[in-house]
Amino acid sequence: MRRSRIWLLLLLAAALLGGCGDTSGETKAMEIKFERIDFQFSTLETANAAFNSRHLAQQTQRYIALVHEYADVLGPKEAKKRLNQKADELSSYCLPCSGVLTEEARRF
Repeated sequence: MRRSRIWLLLLLAAALLGGCGDTSGETKAMEIKFERIDFQFSTLETANAAFNSRHLAQQTQRYIALVHEYADVLGPKEAKKRLNQKADELSSYCLPCSGVLTEEARRF
C-alpha cells in the first residue's frame, strides 16, 4: 500500500513537471511565422516599391499583429528590437511604414 502511494506521488509529480516550461514548440511555430512574413516583405522590397506601398502597409500591420501575438514569448525587449529592426529595414522603401513600426516599438 505504501509503495503504491509513493509511485502515485512520483507519477503525479512527473506529470506536473513534464508540462512546465516546454515552449520549444511554440517558439518554433513563432519563428516559422516570422520567417514567412519576412519572405513576404522581401518580395515587396524592390526598385518598384512605390507601387507596392499599399501592400507594404498591409504587411506592416500583419507584422505588428504577429509581434503582439507572441509578445509574451518574445518579451518586451525582443519585441521592441524586432519592431525597430523592421522599421530600419523598411525605411528606404516605405517611410510611413517605418514610422508606424517605430511608434509601435515605443509602446513596449
